[in-house]
Amino acid sequence: MDYEILNSKLNTGASVKIGSIPYITLILSVAFIPAAYVTVAAVFIAHWSKKDIFISKDSEFKLSKVYIFMGVLFSQFKAISFVYAIIYILCLFSYYMFFVSMNEEEAVKLKKIIYIVSIIAFIIGMIQYLSPGFSIPGKWVDANEFKLSKRIYSTFFNPNIFGFYINLIIISACGNLDFKKMNLSLAVFLTGISCLFLTFSRTSWISLIASLLIASIFNKKYLKYAAIVSAAIFGMDYVFGIGRLNPSSAAGDSSFLYRIEIWKACFQIIKDNPLTGIGFGTLFKHITEYSTVVKTNIEHCHNIYIQSLTETGIIGFGIFSFLIFKGAATILNNIKTRQDNQDWITAFIILSMALIHGLVDSVLLTPQILLIMCMYAGTLKAVKNEELRMKNFK
Repeated sequence: MDYEILNSKLNTGASVKIGSIPYITLILSVAFIPAAYVTVAAVFIAHWSKKDIFISKDSEFKLSKVYIFMGVLFSQFKAISFVYAIIYILCLFSYYMFFVSMNEEEAVKLKKIIYIVSIIAFIIGMIQYLSPGFSIPGKWVDANEFKLSKRIYSTFFNPNIFGFYINLIIISACGNLDFKKMNLSLAVFLTGISCLFLTFSRTSWISLIASLLIASIFNKKYLKYAAIVSAAIFGMDYVFGIGRLNPSSAAGDSSFLYRIEIWKACFQIIKDNPLTGIGFGTLFKHITEYSTVVKTNIEHCHNIYIQSLTETGIIGFGIFSFLIFKGAATILNNIKTRQDNQDWITAFIILSMALIHGLVDSVLLTPQILLIMCMYAGTLKAVKNEELRMKNFK
């Protein structure tokens, strides 16, 4: 994105210097997501109060704002949708905040910090599993089908969100993995796989393995990583006798059957609201009108594509699809044109994983993951722009 920045730095006048705010925000996004949003909101308000606004010339940013506006404008429950719109606006601002604050050197430090924070989160997850008193809601276990009594989620809100985050970290670590020496990347990779198994999130397992296999198009080393992850996950599932990857058990899994019922109801909602949808976050207000099976406490569609169609209709889904396509095209172009393209291969794997994961879950659109993804995208863009400036300078 090409920005006109009226002031080149975010100077909030707060006691915390802007140089540390991205680090604090990223750490809080893993440790305690409400605090991360409060931090971004504080910077946003201070930034806005000084009329130090940012303007984007590109179509992606403008369309993102249109998408957010649509999710509120056509909602029957505008107060609910407005809360979601605020979350999405803060995510956009976090993208901008990291874009203007980061450079290649800062990005390297940021990666080290997030690896350390991730290892701590992984340890917390392992402690959860080993704790005799630890329990989770019965709907997350499906004990009737699997020999399973607990699933870890660490500092995240449920095991599937934690599994998605672990995938992000494992994919990042694979970029410069070296099995010959113990370093942060290898430590994150090994502890991450262990924790990923203990989430018992099949969607996370499969999306990680599939995205690593796809990435082998660009570098054959990812075949090895896919094989290691597969052997570890399939092996532990067999040894522990859980059966999460047993096709016959999966077919009778109540969570999958429940998803089908949600999707059926959502398609009926889309049929009745084809152009503009029902608005952000309001599925639970409509779902019981279309299904006698799905309960009112359902929060999302368990599919990012169906969710976009349900909430914003065909028009919003068109914008959503365009943004994904444009992001994928940018990543692929940088992979082809850059000699050192590892960061962009990593970005491709992350996008592939997110899109595969999104076929049966809406984790990408949850506040915690969406904020982390926007911060990552802003950092990636900042590093790209710095490289272009250096190239032009030479």
